[in-house]
Amino acid sequence: EDRLAPATLAYLPGFDGVDLRLTVWGLADAAANDVLSRGTDLLLPVLGAHLYGHDDADLAAVVLDLLRERNLTLAVAESCTGGLLGGRLTAVPGSSDVFLGGIVAYTNGMKTTELGVPANLIETHGAVSEEVVRAMALGVTERLGAGAGVAITGIAGPSGGTPEKPVGTVWIAAVVKHAQKAVQRRFPGDREDVRRRSAQAGLDVLRRVLVEAQ
Repeated sequence: EDRLAPATLAYLPGFDGVDLRLTVWGLADAAANDVLSRGTDLLLPVLGAHLYGHDDADLAAVVLDLLRERNLTLAVAESCTGGLLGGRLTAVPGSSDVFLGGIVAYTNGMKTTELGVPANLIETHGAVSEEVVRAMALGVTERLGAGAGVAITGIAGPSGGTPEKPVGTVWIAAVVKHAQKAVQRRFPGDREDVRRRSAQAGLDVLRRVLVEAQ
């Protein structure tokens, strides 16, 4: 942080991530802007793929722009989030040019009938598992004919947790053409906290796959 002087760096944690704020005091506008520009140039390589935007950037809008740049359409499969991810995407004006739609497969039976997840896969690994979430992402992508897909399955609580998979355990998978990524997250908070964090994380996992697959 000393390299940023005379600018100061503040960390502003929020529900959906951490904002970074550079501040300069006591300089004329031109000099202040120069210091801020140099500070930004120093931070960008450090932040790398963790940074998704500037100012008030909305992650859903960022993802939709990445899809447009790559001429890809998107489909989503949701379990514990129950449509929150689709809601985040459709809240962005003009999203219909890339977002085809989603399937809310809350029960194991729906995961099998609507997404094509093999029943024995669920029986063997459980609905909240890497194997199942990958199958969900592939299934919704194929069934809706999309170029990209993201799936979320988890235990939002307050019940349903086990020592191996406590409440807050969430699996997320993203598929972009031949690239795939699946991650596990353990989110704190109540049911709505877990669901909201899961939707945000789903967008971020997809964003990272889109950037890496470029």
